[in-house]
Amino acid sequence: MTTRVTVRVAVAVAAALVCATGVTATQSQSQSSGQLAALIQTLDQRQAQARRTAANRPPSDDPSLSLAAAERAADEAQAVLSQLDAIDPAGLSHQEALSRDILRWNAWVTINQVPQFWYHSPLLATTSSPMTAALTGAPEQAFSGAQDLREYLAGLDRLVNVIEASHAKERGRAERGIILPDELIDRTLTYLEPFAAGSETSPFAVSAARLSAIEPSEAAAFQETVNARIDTRIAPAGRTLREMLAALSPEAPNAVGWAEYPGGKDAYRIAVRQMTTLEVTPEEVHQLGLEAVADTEAQMAELRRTIEFTGSKAEFHDQLRRDPRFFVKTPDEFGAALMAHIRRIEPRVNDFFTRSPEAMYGVTRLHPALEPTQTYGYYGRPTAAEPRGLYFFNGSQLEDRSLLAGAALIFHELVPGHHFQINLQSENPELPAFRKTSMSTGYTEGWGEYSSSVVAREMGMYEDPYDLYGRLVFDNFFNVRLVVDTGMNYYGWSRPKAMLYMREHTLESDVQIDSETVRYSVRSPAQALAYRMGRQTFVRLREQAASRLGARFDIRRFHDAVLSVGSMPLLVLERHIEWWIEQELRR
Repeated sequence: MTTRVTVRVAVAVAAALVCATGVTATQSQSQSSGQLAALIQTLDQRQAQARRTAANRPPSDDPSLSLAAAERAADEAQAVLSQLDAIDPAGLSHQEALSRDILRWNAWVTINQVPQFWYHSPLLATTSSPMTAALTGAPEQAFSGAQDLREYLAGLDRLVNVIEASHAKERGRAERGIILPDELIDRTLTYLEPFAAGSETSPFAVSAARLSAIEPSEAAAFQETVNARIDTRIAPAGRTLREMLAALSPEAPNAVGWAEYPGGKDAYRIAVRQMTTLEVTPEEVHQLGLEAVADTEAQMAELRRTIEFTGSKAEFHDQLRRDPRFFVKTPDEFGAALMAHIRRIEPRVNDFFTRSPEAMYGVTRLHPALEPTQTYGYYGRPTAAEPRGLYFFNGSQLEDRSLLAGAALIFHELVPGHHFQINLQSENPELPAFRKTSMSTGYTEGWGEYSSSVVAREMGMYEDPYDLYGRLVFDNFFNVRLVVDTGMNYYGWSRPKAMLYMREHTLESDVQIDSETVRYSVRSPAQALAYRMGRQTFVRLREQAASRLGARFDIRRFHDAVLSVGSMPLLVLERHIEWWIEQELRR
């Protein structure tokens, strides 16, 4: 009753204001909608232009390599933020209001790249690195005509500029007291070896076999030009870069994490908010991780009792690490095992979702150059060249790569996880263009974990006790991330301490623990927090909806409400679900 009276009073006041100003609600809404549409169109045009020129973008325009470029991007984002703040949200539809909030968040993220700029090294083997892109892309370049030859040579010239810009940034980091940890120096020097190699062994050299479509004399001349470019420009720049890094080794810290660097804890606080898309602190995340680990450990202990295993946790885990049923011998067998789980879940999808994406899906092995830096792998969305969404799995060192959590992994990556969510988003005709490709880490990874843990379990995918134990192992893997990521980057944990904690609470091999702790402390601090924090948010919003709707709650409609708006900051999703609940109550 109080709510209805309040609404009537608010409406009356609004009507009085309209009469006093002579502005109708329709006019106000039309004005706000028009302002937002015009701004979105401008931003779409900028983004389209950036995509067209991305391959030719000089390092001076790359915000990851140039502080000036990052500052220019931040200034542009601040201008966009001012324009968004000038739009009256009361005059927007719900979908328009979501778009405005997403754009405001995106602007905040861009503005806050500047205070994080020096903490990200350009020399690490990450999938987003321009150097890694060149290293993995060059050997796959196809040649069918003169244009391909010209573009390849131009790419080699850009690579030289990227190497030099990376050198300058790494030197700038050192001048600010930010140097890669000593144990990472040797690894990075190894990663940089191909850039310093001469034409005889360089991955950027082009064999005659790859030029079979080119006229022989032209192909020979091209090879000569490429080799000269490698020997006189790329290799010298690569050697200089390696020499600079090697010279920093005596100054390199024997500790890891941003907390070791001047201003690092403040930068990490920003990264935590950016990656989780929630208003949380490193302290809160760390404590939540400790509590989640304890809770999951209790569930695992109960399941061991159900299985009637009478030994210790360590003995059970040792048995699992040696159990041959969880290991395969070839990458093809590994991929087939993952897809077998997908075939089990497919018949249950319609019971939990109102729609499925049209794009097909599958698995394939990672590029070998990336496998040393990837614990598991990653999902790649469909492209014109490959219409399927693919999970790229790590097919190396299979003797140490257990499939115990294979079901949990592939449900996260494909169905009903990343592939399902990302392609429903991109195929949704009701979303503006920028929201079809928007990727918010907390939402995207949170959905992957919520769908793999909560939804897949409700679908009956973990009835086998070992599959369920594998899921709990996966749960604890993400719980542990909350503890060790904040531990190394905020509380000053050493990497050995973090590795010991992971050995105690996960079933990851030493190889995987090694790469994971490097990821958390050096490659992408705070990113790994998004999985568990996002999952928790989806669970909380679902419980909130179920509590308020009671018998009206429909899991299929809830999932549709979540997926139909696309990936967005979790802070924005919270507001959307609150709105959706109100709509459901009025049905």
